[in-house]
Amino acid sequence: MSLYSIALFLHIAGALGFFAALGAEWITGILFQRASTAEQVRDWIAASGNMRRVGMIGMLTLLAAGVYMMVTVWHGVAWLWLSFAEIIILMVIMGRISAPRMAAIGKAVKETNGALSPETQILLHDAMLRVGIQTRIIMALGIVFLMTVKPDLAVSLLTVGITLILSLVWGLMIVNRERKPAKQTLGGAV
Repeated sequence: MSLYSIALFLHIAGALGFFAALGAEWITGILFQRASTAEQVRDWIAASGNMRRVGMIGMLTLLAAGVYMMVTVWHGVAWLWLSFAEIIILMVIMGRISAPRMAAIGKAVKETNGALSPETQILLHDAMLRVGIQTRIIMALGIVFLMTVKPDLAVSLLTVGITLILSLVWGLMIVNRERKPAKQTLGGAV
C-alpha cells in the first residue's frame, strides 16, 4: 500500500460524500414542490443541511487528496486543470444560485407554523433551485469523466464544453417550463 493508494481512496470517498450531498439536495428540491407546511420545509432543510456538511467534508477531502496526487504523480495535465476549473464553477454556482435561495427559504419558514404563505410557496417553486442542483450534477459527472478517462487537452475541453452546454440547455428548459403555466393562466384570465 502506497501513499498514492491512500490518497486515491480518500479522493473517491470524498467524491462519494459530495455526490451523496448532491442527491440529498435534489431530493429536498423535489420535496419542496410537495410541501404544505412550514414544519415540513424546516425538517427537509435540516436534513439537507446535515448532508451539506457531509458534502463539504467530501469536497475538502476530494480536493486535498487530488492536490496530493497532482503534485506527486499527475503534475500539470490538461484534464486535471480543467477539472479544477469546473470545481471552481461548481462552487460559484452553489454560492450564487443555490445557497442564497436555500437561505431565503430557511428564513421564510424559521418562525412560522402551519400552512405556507404564497411568498414562501414562490420561493419553494423557484426554478433556479432545480437549475442550480442539476447544473452541478451535470458538471460533477463531467469531472468524473475527466478523472476516469484522463483525456488529452482537446477531449478535455470538449468534455467541459459539453457539460456547460448541457447545463445551459437543461436550465433553459426548466425555466421555460415554469413560465408556460403562468402564460397560460394569464391568457385564460384575459
